[in-house]
Amino acid sequence: MKNWTLSSVLLVIPVLLMGYMVYIVGFWGLPLPIQIHLLEKADTNQDGYLDTWRFDSNGDGQVDLVEQDSNHDGRVDQIQRSTPKAYVIRLKNDPREFSDLPKLAVCLDGVPYSTMAKLWDQGYFREFSRPIKVISAFPSVSDVALTEVLHTGELPGYENLYYDRKTNKIGGGVISTVSKVGIPYLEAFDYDELGIFKGLAYFIPIKTFRADLGRFLKHYGESNATSYKAHICSTDSICHLLAPLEFEKYLLEVDTLLREIYLQHNGKLNFIVFSDHGNAQVPHHRVDIDRFLEEYNFKVESSLRNSSSVVIPAFGLLGAMPVYSQPENTVQLAEVFSHCEGVDFSAYLDGEDVYITSSQGSACILTNETGLLKYQPQSGDPLNLNEIQRQLVLEGQVDVQGFATQTTWFQATAEHEYPDAVNALVTALKNHVTNRADLLVSFKDGYYYGSQLFEWLVTMKATHGNLRQASMTGFAMWNGPLPSTPMAARNLLKTFDHLVD
Repeated sequence: MKNWTLSSVLLVIPVLLMGYMVYIVGFWGLPLPIQIHLLEKADTNQDGYLDTWRFDSNGDGQVDLVEQDSNHDGRVDQIQRSTPKAYVIRLKNDPREFSDLPKLAVCLDGVPYSTMAKLWDQGYFREFSRPIKVISAFPSVSDVALTEVLHTGELPGYENLYYDRKTNKIGGGVISTVSKVGIPYLEAFDYDELGIFKGLAYFIPIKTFRADLGRFLKHYGESNATSYKAHICSTDSICHLLAPLEFEKYLLEVDTLLREIYLQHNGKLNFIVFSDHGNAQVPHHRVDIDRFLEEYNFKVESSLRNSSSVVIPAFGLLGAMPVYSQPENTVQLAEVFSHCEGVDFSAYLDGEDVYITSSQGSACILTNETGLLKYQPQSGDPLNLNEIQRQLVLEGQVDVQGFATQTTWFQATAEHEYPDAVNALVTALKNHVTNRADLLVSFKDGYYYGSQLFEWLVTMKATHGNLRQASMTGFAMWNGPLPSTPMAARNLLKTFDHLVD
């Protein structure tokens, strides 16, 4: 028997790894064939609104399945089948009728509200009510946003690469992404894309996207769970990489997939689809934070070595970044960043209060002993909330000291240029992660910070992460009637549960 030497083993290992990579790229999770194909969308009564969708479900090119919106509210409420026998299914409309149905919740990662609303208006996703706005958490990134949606345990950091305060080192990274270890919100999903494909999604985006859909469809079809949660991660990567119109084209494949599942249940499904955040679909470029800070005698490093050290984990290319430094540097760094091109504002915690600094001035968000909140400009109005604070006072929606509830602030600012900013900043600096930043920096649309290597490998056409409207606004839709008002991500699933009580 031939003896294996160390050198021969070392030679075989890379060959095996290369073979494995070729295998998974070529053969992983091939998309399952879709059975139901849309043939026609029609406005049968010529009132300017689509009300009928005709499909071929057996591959012969003929109409054998029809969806109808008989009451013209925009949502399908009737299904007609002609094979194997003709029958009509009238769908439930009263939310209370959904409580005894199987429940499926699907997160389409990073799909902006504006995109989904546009497609719905064009006649797609009509098994659902018109999408409503869902206001994300800050930073508007998946780890933080889905932790808020699912109310799961704290994360080590804002992304998979993070600064560990105890060890004074950078931790996580690619290994964390692949293994998913230490990411509590992922444990709440019955389906999530395999970790290794989350990186490949930026290099082979369409194949990864279609394989993700195929694996989900297969996994859900094999499940007997009466309540199922799925995370379609790959929609985020194609939104980053594709132009808006091209991105919309691929979302139509999601429309087909969701309909397939819906019709397999004959519409008898409590079906929720949502996104965790939005995306500012405008050209972006990376801010050279390292060089900028050097001008102010700070140095970006992998650990806090001395009084001038600053740690900024550089992983994804995102519109917000956590900053770590010596405590005595926080106020100075906030002022320094207000002079940086592309920076919108920075925020830090002092006791129970949040302080905001930008080129437009400074302000604080005060928290009283009962948890009520107040926005108080100090110089200027960096979040443009002063007028809203005054209006709340005039309307009597604050207490005698000017403090308002979390709900009041949400309702007043959900569609502001900085949606739900008061709540979002307080939560961002107090919750979600164990290694909380000394300073959170939010960029203007069109700017980001992250890994230089990643930027060299990938051309990003859009991104998210900041506290502005496009990034903070995701969507939710349901196959039952929905109110039209925006919803906070933290209340998303609780609200749907309440609807069917």
